[in-house]
Amino acid sequence: MFKNWIELGLKKGFSDVEIYSTRSKSLSIEVYQGKVENLTTSDVEKAKIRAVYDEKLVSFVLEDLSNEAVNKAFDQLILNAKALTVKEPAIIFEGSPSYPEVKENDFNFDKVPVADKISYLVDLEKHILANEFVKQVDVASYSENYGETTIINSKGLNLSKKHNFAYAYAVGVFEKNGDIKTGYDIKLAKTFDDFDAKADAQMAIDDGLSKLDGKSIKTKQYETVFSAKKFGEMLSVFSGLFSGEAAYRKTTALKDKKGEQIAVKGFNLWDDPLNELAPFQNSFDDEGVASNPKKIIDDGVFTGFLHSLKTAKLFNEEPTGNAFGGGISPAGLYLAPGEKDFDALIQDIEEGFYVTDLVGLHAGVNHASGNFSLQAGGMLIKNGKLDHAVKMVVLSGNWFDLLMQIKGIANDLTFAVSGVGSPTVHVGKLTVSGEDK
Repeated sequence: MFKNWIELGLKKGFSDVEIYSTRSKSLSIEVYQGKVENLTTSDVEKAKIRAVYDEKLVSFVLEDLSNEAVNKAFDQLILNAKALTVKEPAIIFEGSPSYPEVKENDFNFDKVPVADKISYLVDLEKHILANEFVKQVDVASYSENYGETTIINSKGLNLSKKHNFAYAYAVGVFEKNGDIKTGYDIKLAKTFDDFDAKADAQMAIDDGLSKLDGKSIKTKQYETVFSAKKFGEMLSVFSGLFSGEAAYRKTTALKDKKGEQIAVKGFNLWDDPLNELAPFQNSFDDEGVASNPKKIIDDGVFTGFLHSLKTAKLFNEEPTGNAFGGGISPAGLYLAPGEKDFDALIQDIEEGFYVTDLVGLHAGVNHASGNFSLQAGGMLIKNGKLDHAVKMVVLSGNWFDLLMQIKGIANDLTFAVSGVGSPTVHVGKLTVSGEDK
């Protein structure tokens, strides 16, 4: 079918034509008070036509894959190309010399009866409700995500890949001495047997209990430790700094910083699309460029920007396989773990703040300057041990300063559903605005 589309486009006067096809299949189940409140399935196939006309690259997304719709799409693309006045590199990629092998997850979640998935959620909810401090469970949710991607073009490129995983969580409402908090933990799974209702419930309970009976702390600078998940969220928020598009448009503070020390020695930030611990792997990006592991920060030194075909040509560099979703982004961002376990990481901290909750990650961050001011929750560290929960405070600092003052990285590398991974990180002193009494 796609080959016929390419032939049609070439006949209409396009110099190159590419078809980017996706199939996305999902299942979502929500349980409340033992009953199924929502069960949604979807199976959607889309195709994007990318084509070059008069040295201009244009694209059109199709949900109707009929021949008539495709014919109309090419006619519209010609009109779009004629209307374009800005000329940027118009590239249809012929393919990388080689592509990495990816071990795809071939577990078939469809073969697991839906009744078993519902039963898991009901049990998850029951186990959380069994805790004496849990007043209710707002929702117990289960989701599956399966995707197929195919790229074929007039230059002979023909690639395909799949991803397949599931995740679940339940949000418990905890109360103690009038203090009300929510607790949850997302369980990522590549087979259904990875789910364990009792163990998964305990993770949510531990999260909720750790927030209860929060006490105020004085406003001052504290030795600050980010949990693995929260430092991963910070990495994700600031990942746009590494984009070649941001460098071209001069919207990143790392412009002209290639080869410079921007983090402490021992800080190694990888973009590894093949890491098997991540929820999904990528052997190529949306433009058909091979995605391979690369260090963005090597022992604290910035090695260079992530590039699409366009920005690589603009900077006279090689594309890095990071064109995704119409922009440039990491394919598997993670901070390499250190050697210490959590207890060893905090044992020398006399008084510190362990961050387990962040609010306002997008509104409270200035990507240009690196300044951040965020609502944060967590626990007080006292004499090398976790002491008690801390009421919500405001955590502020500068991302670039933070990278240069990191004191320790733990060995507990954890990946989020987003695909970003991090261990627990001791970032040195940050300003915590609490309640002075």
